Amino acid sequence: MAKKRKQLADKIRVNRNKRKEAPKTVNPFEVKINHQKHDVLGRKISKHDKGMPGLSRSKATKKRKETLLHDYENQFKANKFVDQRFGETDPSLSLEDKMLKRFAIERLKMADKHSKFNLNEDEELTHYGQSLSQIEKFEDPDDSDEEEDDDDGRIGAKMVSEEHFGGFMTKKEAEDARDARSWKEKMEDVIAKSKKEKYDRQVEKEKAKEMTEKLDEEWSSLRMLMSSLSKAKNSKGEETVQKKVDDYDIAVRELQFEMKGKATDRMKTEEEIAKEEKEKLDKLEMDRIRRMKGITEEEIPSEKRIHFSADDLDDGFVIDGADKEKFQVSYKDGKMENYEDVEAHVSADDEEGDEKSDSDDDNEDYEKEDVTEENEEEESGDDSDNSNDSYEDIASEDEEAGQSGDEEEDKEITISIEKNRKGKAMIEAATKEIPYTFSVPENYEALLDLLQEHSVSDQITIMRRVCTCHHPSLAEGNKSLLETFFGLLVQYYGDLALQKPPQLHLMEQMMSILYSLTQQSPVAAAQAVVDQIANMQKEFKQICDRRAGRGIYPGLDTLLMFKLVSMLFPTSDFYHPVTTPSLLFLCQMLAQCSVSQERDVAAGLFVCSICLEYVSLSKRYIPEVVNFLHGLLFLAAEKDSNKIEPVVPPFKPVGKNVNLLLLSKAMPEAEIKKWKMSELLSTDVERQAICNDEFRLSAIHNSLILIREFSNLYAELPSYKEIFTPITNMCKKLPVQNFPTALQKSLKNLMENICANCERKRKFLVIQNKKPQPLKMYEPKVEEVFDGKKNKQKGTKDFTEHQRLVHKHKRELKGAIREIKKDNQFLARQKLQKQLLLDAERKRKVKQIYAMLSTQEGDYQAMKRKKVE
Repeated sequence: MAKKRKQLADKIRVNRNKRKEAPKTVNPFEVKINHQKHDVLGRKISKHDKGMPGLSRSKATKKRKETLLHDYENQFKANKFVDQRFGETDPSLSLEDKMLKRFAIERLKMADKHSKFNLNEDEELTHYGQSLSQIEKFEDPDDSDEEEDDDDGRIGAKMVSEEHFGGFMTKKEAEDARDARSWKEKMEDVIAKSKKEKYDRQVEKEKAKEMTEKLDEEWSSLRMLMSSLSKAKNSKGEETVQKKVDDYDIAVRELQFEMKGKATDRMKTEEEIAKEEKEKLDKLEMDRIRRMKGITEEEIPSEKRIHFSADDLDDGFVIDGADKEKFQVSYKDGKMENYEDVEAHVSADDEEGDEKSDSDDDNEDYEKEDVTEENEEEESGDDSDNSNDSYEDIASEDEEAGQSGDEEEDKEITISIEKNRKGKAMIEAATKEIPYTFSVPENYEALLDLLQEHSVSDQITIMRRVCTCHHPSLAEGNKSLLETFFGLLVQYYGDLALQKPPQLHLMEQMMSILYSLTQQSPVAAAQAVVDQIANMQKEFKQICDRRAGRGIYPGLDTLLMFKLVSMLFPTSDFYHPVTTPSLLFLCQMLAQCSVSQERDVAAGLFVCSICLEYVSLSKRYIPEVVNFLHGLLFLAAEKDSNKIEPVVPPFKPVGKNVNLLLLSKAMPEAEIKKWKMSELLSTDVERQAICNDEFRLSAIHNSLILIREFSNLYAELPSYKEIFTPITNMCKKLPVQNFPTALQKSLKNLMENICANCERKRKFLVIQNKKPQPLKMYEPKVEEVFDGKKNKQKGTKDFTEHQRLVHKHKRELKGAIREIKKDNQFLARQKLQKQLLLDAERKRKVKQIYAMLSTQEGDYQAMKRKKVE
C-alpha cells in the first residue's frame, strides 16, 4: 500500500496548531515582581504585583516613533497651502462683513506695532467727512485799523511786459513812442500814481466811516421815536406779543453766569495753624518789648550785609565789619537774582557814606568855592564895581544863612521834644499793654496772680494766648502743661461763682476755652472734672451724716459745675465716666435735700432744669425730678385739714413749711418776673427779700413749665398715666382763682395735654409675633461597619468628593509630568542619534578625502622620482 501524501493545507494547519500549543517563553530577567512582606487577611490582591518594564518600555518607544517622532521631523515642513484668512471657513459671514473684520484686524495690528511712538502725524483730521487740509483757510481778518490795499505792492503787468525782458518785441503806441523818459523816471511815475491811488482809497474809506457814524446816530434817534410810538400804541389797548423765555434759555444763562470755582491753597492742618499763631504772638511780644524800651521802628538797627565778589580772597581785614554777613551778587540768564538785597545794601552803604563823609563834604565845598571864585575873577577881569557887588552878595548870603541856621536849630529842638513826648507815650502804652506770650502757671496761686488784676476781656485773652503758645503740636511737653492748666481753670471757674457778685459773664466766655482743652485731652479733662465732683459729693455726704440723712443744697459753684459738665461732655451716652456720676449726684440732692425755705425751691428747680438737659436726648426716666415737682405743687396747693396728702420725702405732709408756696392773697393782675439765679442761689441771700407772693408765682410758673417739658419727654412711656396722674390730682387742688390769667391759661393747657396723653390707648402685653421657623434638617451621620481598616475619610459628602478630585488631579499631574519627561528623553536620544550619524558620515568623508589626497601625493612623488632618475 502506497504512503499517503500530505497536502499543503494540512501542513499549514499542523504548524498553526503547534504554534498555538507551544507556550510563550518569558525572559525571567525582564519580569519585575513586587513582593509583600506580610499577607493581610481581607485585603485585595494588587493587580500590579508583577510587571514587565522592558516590554512596556518597548511599546512606549514604538508608540512615540509613530507619533512624536513623526511630528518632530515634520515640524518645519511647509508643503501644504492653508488658507488662514479671517472668515473664509465661516459660511455665516457675508463678503462685506469679512472685509470689515479684516480691515479692523489689520488696523489693530498696525496700532500694536506703532502705538508706542505714535504721534498721530499720519492720521488725517476731518470735519464732517471733509479733510481739514483741503478746507480753505480765511486767515485775512477784517482789521479796521490797518489799511486795505487791493494790490499786493507788485508792479503792473503792463509795466513788466513793456519795460522788462521781452518788451522790445511789442509794438508801442504813438504816444508811448514819443515818450523819451528813462526807466527810472517811469518807475518814479508809477510809484507816484500808486501813492495817489492809495490816498484816494483812504479818503473814500474815511468818508464811508463818517457816513456810517452819521447813520448810526440817526438810527438811534429813529429807534427812540419808534419805541415811543410802540408805547403809545400799547397805551391805546393794542396787545403786544411778548416772547416767552424758555426754561432751557434760563438754564443756559444760569450756567453762563454761574460763579466758577477757583483754585485755592490747600487747607492748613491744625499744627500749621497753631505754629503760625505762636509765631504771630512772638512777633507781637517782641514789638511790645521794643516799644517799652522806647525804640521806634525807624531806630531798629537793620542787618547790613557786605557784598563779596566771587573771586574775593578775604584779604580785606576790617575790624568793624568782622561780624557782618557776607553776600554775593548772583546772576541767572543775564539777570540779577537778589536784586532787592543788593538795592538794600547799596542804600545802606549810601547812608553810611553820608554819615562818615560830613567833613569831606565841607572840604569839597571849600575847594569848589575857591575854583568858582578864580573862574569869576578871570572872567570879570579888573572891573572893581563888579567885585564890590560880589562882596555885598556874599555878606547878604551869610546873613541869610545865619537866620536859616537859627530856624533849623529851633525846628530840630521842637522835633526832639515832640519825639521824646511820643516816646514816653509809647512806653506808657506798651507798659499797660497785655503781653503776648505767657508761661503756664504751675499752681493755683500763680494763676490768680496772672489773672486777678485784669478785666474780663483781658483774662479771656490771656487764657487764649496761654493755650496758643503751648499748643501740643509745638513741643513735646505742652500737652501735660495744658492738662494742668485745665485743672486750674476748672478750679478758677468754681471760685468765680463764689465772688460777690458772681462773674457769670467771665464764666460763660471760659466755656469755649475749656471745651477746646477738653477736645485736646479728653481723658485728663474728664479725670479733672470727676475729681472736682467727687470732692463736692464727699462734702455733701458729710453734711447729710451730720444732719441725720438730710442735706442742704450746695452753693452756686457746685450747681454751675453740673452746667459745665453738660457743656463739655456728651449726655446721651448710656454710661459716661463724667455725666453719669453727675446725674447720680443731682438725683441724690433732689432726694435728700429738705425744702424748708425759698432758696431750696429755687435750687431744686435749677437742678431739675439741669436734669432735663442731661436726659433730653436719651429720654431716661428720673423719678426724683417728678417727685420734686409734685412736691412743689403740694406746697402751693390748698390742704384739707382732715386728710393727709400722699407725698414722698423729702417733703412732709404736715409741718410748718407745708404752705411754703401758697399765695397769701389773690393776684389776678400780677406780672410773673424772671429769676436772677445768681442772687437766689447764693448762700447768703436774705429770706425776707424773696419771701413774697411774687416769688411764689414765679416758682409755680417754672414748675408748670418743667412739668410740661417732662410730660412731652415721657409721652411714649407705657407708665405715663401712673407717673403723671398724681400731678394732675395735685393741680386740681391749686388755688387757680388767685393766679394771674397767663398762669391760669398755662395750667389749663398742661392739664389738657396730660389728660390727652393719659387717654391714649396702650398696647397690651402679648407674646411677640415671630415667623415660625422650620426644624433644622441635618444630614444624617452614617458610620460604616468597621472592617479592620482605618477610615481616613471624614467630613461631608461634598468634602469627600473634593478631596477625591484633588487626589486625582495630583495623580494625573504627576503622570503628565512623567510622560513629558519621557518624551523629552526620547527626543534627546533621537537628536543624539541623528548627530552621531552626521558625525560618522562626516568622518567617513574626511577619511575618504585624506585617502584620495595621500594616493595623489604618492603618485606625484613617484613621478617626481622617475624624472630624477
